[in-house]
Amino acid sequence: MPTYPKTTRRYVILIISLFICLTGWAQPISLTGTVRDKRTGEGLPGVNVTIKGATRGTVSDSDGRFSLPAQQGDVLVVSQIGMATQEIPVGNQTTLTIDLAESARSLDEVVVVGYGQQSRRTLTGSVASIDNTVLKSVPRTNAATALQGTAPGLRVQQTSGQPGSTPTIVLRGGTDFSGSGTPLYVVDGVIVPSLYGINAQDIEKMDVLKDAASTAIYGARAANGVILVTTKKGKKGRTSVTYTFKHAANYIRRNPLQYMSAEDYIKWNRRGLASRYAAAQADNNTAEMNNTRNQLTGAWGWGLNSGWTAPDGKYSTQQLTNTNRSLLNDPQYHLLVDQNPFNPAQMDSILYRSTTQRELEDLILQTGVLNEHYLNASGGNDMGNFSLGVGSLSDQGIIIGSGLKRLNLNFNGGLNVGKNLTIGLNLAAYNASSTPSYLTADASGSLSGGLVQRFTGIAPTVRLTRDGTGEQLPGVDGSTLGNPAYFSDKFINNTNEQRYSGGLNVEYRLAPFLKVLGSASGYYRYTTNDQFTKAYINGTGGALVSTRNASFSNVRTSQYTYNGFLQYDKDFGLHTISVLGGGEFYEYRQYSYGASANLAATDFIPWLSASTAAVGIPTSAFNSWQRLASGIGRINYNYADKYLLTLNMRYDGTSKLTTNRYGFFPGVSAGWNMSNETFFANSPLKQFVSVLKPRISWGVNGSINPLDASGNPIIGDYATTPQYANVGIYNGQPGFAASGITNTDLRWERASTLNIGLDLGLFNNRVTFIADYFIRNVYDKISTLNIPGWTGYNSYVTNLGQLQNRGIELDIRTQIIRPKTEGGLSWSVNANLYSVKNFAIKLPNNGLPLNRQSASQVFDPTTNQLVWVGGLQEGKRIGLDQVYAPIYDGIYTTQAELDSRANFYNSYLPYTNKRIKLLGDARWRDLDRNDSLDYRDFVYVGRTTPTVQGGFSSNLSWKGFTLFGQFDYSLGFVILNQSYLRGLSQVQGSQNGPVDITNTWSPDNPTGTLPRYYWANYARNYFTDAGGSTTAPANFWQKGNYVALRELTLSYDTPAQLLERLSRKRVQGLRVFLTGSNLVYFTKYNGTFPEVGGNDVGRFPLPRTVTLGATISL
Repeated sequence: MPTYPKTTRRYVILIISLFICLTGWAQPISLTGTVRDKRTGEGLPGVNVTIKGATRGTVSDSDGRFSLPAQQGDVLVVSQIGMATQEIPVGNQTTLTIDLAESARSLDEVVVVGYGQQSRRTLTGSVASIDNTVLKSVPRTNAATALQGTAPGLRVQQTSGQPGSTPTIVLRGGTDFSGSGTPLYVVDGVIVPSLYGINAQDIEKMDVLKDAASTAIYGARAANGVILVTTKKGKKGRTSVTYTFKHAANYIRRNPLQYMSAEDYIKWNRRGLASRYAAAQADNNTAEMNNTRNQLTGAWGWGLNSGWTAPDGKYSTQQLTNTNRSLLNDPQYHLLVDQNPFNPAQMDSILYRSTTQRELEDLILQTGVLNEHYLNASGGNDMGNFSLGVGSLSDQGIIIGSGLKRLNLNFNGGLNVGKNLTIGLNLAAYNASSTPSYLTADASGSLSGGLVQRFTGIAPTVRLTRDGTGEQLPGVDGSTLGNPAYFSDKFINNTNEQRYSGGLNVEYRLAPFLKVLGSASGYYRYTTNDQFTKAYINGTGGALVSTRNASFSNVRTSQYTYNGFLQYDKDFGLHTISVLGGGEFYEYRQYSYGASANLAATDFIPWLSASTAAVGIPTSAFNSWQRLASGIGRINYNYADKYLLTLNMRYDGTSKLTTNRYGFFPGVSAGWNMSNETFFANSPLKQFVSVLKPRISWGVNGSINPLDASGNPIIGDYATTPQYANVGIYNGQPGFAASGITNTDLRWERASTLNIGLDLGLFNNRVTFIADYFIRNVYDKISTLNIPGWTGYNSYVTNLGQLQNRGIELDIRTQIIRPKTEGGLSWSVNANLYSVKNFAIKLPNNGLPLNRQSASQVFDPTTNQLVWVGGLQEGKRIGLDQVYAPIYDGIYTTQAELDSRANFYNSYLPYTNKRIKLLGDARWRDLDRNDSLDYRDFVYVGRTTPTVQGGFSSNLSWKGFTLFGQFDYSLGFVILNQSYLRGLSQVQGSQNGPVDITNTWSPDNPTGTLPRYYWANYARNYFTDAGGSTTAPANFWQKGNYVALRELTLSYDTPAQLLERLSRKRVQGLRVFLTGSNLVYFTKYNGTFPEVGGNDVGRFPLPRTVTLGATISL
């Protein structure tokens, strides 16, 4: 952790104190007034009049009159849906007359754009603003989750319930063939890698720049859109202090899949072994027959290996003998008498202990507790303003060991020095410490995404405690699936992240129409990870593992940005023009290293330095840097609020390229406020159409940091510079040769977007629509091209390929019920949707038709021909997310059915004779009627990426009570419950399976409707292998469509009059709330949660969180 001189810290504290001391307390005033419609002069009922920064307020009566106690320095916020919001400082006046003009929040709000702000009324680009209601109540360990379902065009997918985990965010289909691409995040002008660590309660507003005309001003870094975050700033008025406390419980989201009981588990695995033996016998495979017989006494959860019958063996199953007959008196043990699978005349007596699915789940699942505190002080006057927020959060995950602790500080201040100089300062810092779940704490035993599936599928006959004594045992396998009660403290894995950022902004007005702007900002992140494995007993062999591996790694990232601008703003009659021009310099550096060692002397010194150096301390190090120099310009033109034109441009030069170092990224957009035309005002349409603004934009963005399929940068710092590596010793001297083919002509990726939009307001803007249609073409895709081996190299990086995104977006906001009196009923409903399709326009020339990549061939019964589908094919929709699979067509129930398909050839069988089939085996549909099953018989199942996504919300208020609900949805995609299918397939020797196994066909269960159960999936009846890589049958894929209730909040704002009486005017507002988040998915999918898309392997589930909280303002 970096240290700073005491003098520096003192200066920082002094500056913050200076901003805070600008504001004083004022005297109370009894304020009355009237709110009128500016157009008609009539009083407006149901107008909200509140004190800025407090929950105290009132609503105008039927004549537009209101009364409200206030203090000098307060700021009145006067608002009503359909009217432009006004903020009015309170001075010595006691009576006010306020005229509100027609507007709508969605069509006249102020949105943040690149390097400035702009009214929605004059906006010509595509920008979405997030309703900050979603930031008020839900405790968020990652602020990015607030974006889910709130902005059309933005896909936000939560695939893990790990506290603090970052959701996947993709705008408008992404700019990669895989559909990926991360937006640029800008917080108070500072570029950050993600929103992790940012306190959601510090956020004032979030805006999403979507079209290239809006993002062009960010040039080379904005091809995937820009998410702008503005944190809270002080407002002119008295100082207010606000404190919020949230206490939440993270409730367990259990796996709905029901597994077999211990008795069924033993019986059906023995039947599965008999089926495997019968198939091997039909294949004349003597070796496999013998191997299968031996498995009956193997070390499996259902086996009878006497080596594991000791009181500390990992499985409890054992043959009943005179030696262990005393266990019949042990209440933990049960007796099963079952027919021997290889000798029907023999009955085996089996002793076993039973652990239920619920008991296994309870070993790793817990009800987590979350506590969050947030304190904010803000205020301002003619000299300046300030806002200081401090927060702390502690979140315990629902899987043991997982957790997050975070501290935040955020300061924003502005200082007016004289009439012409304004200085702004923003500082932010956080410290976050996180631990993963116990099962992923040991790096060598990482379970990737299958955490729940793997553990809850453990053999129910596992011995977790020693017979007789109850001492905790390691269980199945110490490195992955061991007993949590034993291993929970054996693996240490702590990640600590610190971030510091700040910006200094200066604005000096040279003339009434001309000002100079300058800013300098910095960002520093320091991340460390400490891991240590204590000595433990391995459940596999019962041996002591005392390697005591210790490792340490860290990553340090710093970046600095400096810019300067000249801004010209001038009105010439009905003409308004604004010009911004300047330059920017950006530098980024990252350094990381890691080290590890073994054989620490004791568990009590988990440090790298305490390990044995003789083992060796392998190290790794990485250093990266990048510079960007830019020229930036923007021109806004407005004629009479009717004809709107915006030009954005940026010229970037990067240190990562050589010959083609510079790129020019322009953007242009235009809009027409038809509703402001004279002919429209006299039109009958004016009676119900309040706003009508068509708009169009076009622009270009660039990218120089694409990632490969593994998420690693394709272009390194020196990718366009010849590189050499040591290739050996020749004649006693080291030899060097080129390590790869260097492409010095590498160019920027370019993404051009055409956006056509319409803003529409109806019925005095009680209903508003914002619609967009876009086409984005990504040219000169930077990719790795495979080349012939005779060149001496395998590949090189070049500009090849073009993809296209096409999509529609719709945002609807309605005020269904407006309040007519103070505390009257109010109801607003908002909704959005979007759909996007990606196309491969150009691919590297590989000599194949349409230069196809990763495509597969299937039979088309409509044309009786083979066709290429999926993958990448020029001119066709990208099919990397398409699923093609065989059709399961029931089971063979009679010998006659077997005889009729005796020659049917199944290329996926593990047998020598691939025509073998037994009663109860799966039937497969032969689409091309060639008496065989192969990939040509696959049919289209669907896509793993949703076709339509969006969200909707409802906000209902009455007498201080508010009921708010936020929903999001995804439609048109398929998902596979791998937990279910892998269990049916028994892809691992001891894994338990779903209760549906008891409905599989077997000689003694001939009425079973599911295919015969084979131990370790020997017949591929469910078409999946141990790695889950083989495609599952089309019948087992499910529609993943869902509607998620993301937030449901009931809140109450205490009446101002009651607070005044009870607190003697010390308390300005009090809000209490009860919130539920991630409560329910409305879906037909039978897995834990459907957001995963594609294969659901049983990831860390999202908890259901219930929060009780309160906000008090002083």
